[in-house]
Amino acid sequence: MEFTPEQQEYINNQIAEEKSKWETEILAPIQAELEGLKPVPKTDKEKEIETKEKELWAKEKSLHIKEKGLSDFADFINGESIEDLDKSIEKLNAILEAKKLNNSYIPEGHKTTDAYSVAEKNKNVEGMIGSKLSKLFSK
Repeated sequence: MEFTPEQQEYINNQIAEEKSKWETEILAPIQAELEGLKPVPKTDKEKEIETKEKELWAKEKSLHIKEKGLSDFADFINGESIEDLDKSIEKLNAILEAKKLNNSYIPEGHKTTDAYSVAEKNKNVEGMIGSKLSKLFSK
């Protein structure tokens, strides 16, 4: 369907009017509300304060970890508060204690010393005979 130039101009004017009306009545209030919801940009002073707080926390964390004797593991212990650090430190200490027990010396083939071997070592014949006889009567 073809429109005459006058009809097409009228349609374009109607579209422009409705668009303008929509922009002022609907779009403008929404944009104003959206601007109100945007976060306020931080000032240089606020940014500086944040960096100082981060530096202070890093120092405090480092000192707390050194105080607990785990400065070698400082890179692995994380937390946002002293309580979080303490929880991480407790977990790490539990792991380290388990490793100490597993890595400690465990003798193999070690005989328990009985009364007979002690008496034999001391060349105590009476003790050797007594330990043999005590085995006979204790059963």
